[in-house]
Formats: sequence, structure tokens, C-alpha cells
Amino acid sequence: MKPLVVPAFMLMLFLSSACKKDHQSSPGDNNPRTEHQPSVQFISMKVNGTLFIDSLTTKSYFQKTSDQFSMIELRGNDPAVGKAGKDKKALLYVRINFPGHEIKKGVYGAVTTGIDNAFEWQTFIDNWGLQDIYHASGNSSKHPDAPFRIEITRYDAAFIEGTFSGRAFGGEKNVTGEKEITEGYFKIARDSTVVLK
Repeated sequence: MKPLVVPAFMLMLFLSSACKKDHQSSPGDNNPRTEHQPSVQFISMKVNGTLFIDSLTTKSYFQKTSDQFSMIELRGNDPAVGKAGKDKKALLYVRINFPGHEIKKGVYGAVTTGIDNAFEWQTFIDNWGLQDIYHASGNSSKHPDAPFRIEITRYDAAFIEGTFSGRAFGGEKNVTGEKEITEGYFKIARDSTVVLK
């Protein structure tokens, strides 16, 4: 029995070292591990505590809406089926209006004229269309005291970044109730924003 202990121990050492080598990558490996890198551009938000995110596969738009205002629209699509409900995917949307056509860092709430600052969380089912629409606005006449905030925290030659949060309300397509939108973030590259005239 003793003569088998040493070969069995050697076999165990050999197998354990071989397994470790399979799981580690070294500079000479043909199949090095790849790490998932987050997208440079994104929009994300938590809706009642559940995180939704998109890498902004849809372009952002900047356009003049009147003699006094321009606006930027960001649209995202969280492709995770079922996270928003059975068979549903989520659409993420933010709209910000800029007085004097100038993007500046700061807080954007209610507007005195023109299109409102807003964000939305919508759901849809492929081949069926929109299911739920929850809208938050800085100019809500139905819910004037509802929390609402959009802030641009970075604006430079490369990026526009910001945060948003508030309470979004149903009201279209027979959707009622409300959703708490928290930890909303966006980051877009200025050179990838489509300028509409």
C-alpha cells in the first residue's frame, strides 16, 4: 500500500497544477482572457431600485427648437428582456433644453417657455410596441411638487455628463401609478452627437 502513496500524491500534484494553468492566462497564451469594458457613452437609471443601462447605441440629438432654445435628446434601450416585466424591454430617455442655445454646467428644472426638461422610462415588447410610459417633467402641472432634477456636471471639448432623478408618473396608454427614478447618469461624446437644424 505504501508504494502507491507517493505515485498517487504525485499524480494529484500534476493534475492540480494542470488545472490551474488552464484558468490563468499568461502573455504567451493564444486565448487570453478578455475583460468587459464599460462603454464610453451611456445612459442609466434605477427605476424603483432596479438598474437599467444602455451604451447609447442610439445617437444623441442636439437641435434648435425655437429662437430662444436648443435641446439635446438622449435615447437608450436596455435589451435585458424580462427585467422590466414579462417579455418587456426598457427604453431610457432624457431631454434637456438650453436657453440661448448654449450648453452649460448646472441644474435644469422648470422652463418658462418652450419644451420642458424631462426624462422617461418606457417599456416595449418586440412586435407589440410600447407598453408602459412613465414621464417626469420639470413643468408638471398635475404633479408640481414632485421631485425632479437634471444636472450637467461636465461639459468640455470631449464629453457632456450629467445626473438626473425624480418621480415619473404614468398617464399614457392606460398606465397609472408612479416610479422613483434614482441614480440617473449619462455621458455622451460631443463628436458623436448629431446636430439637427
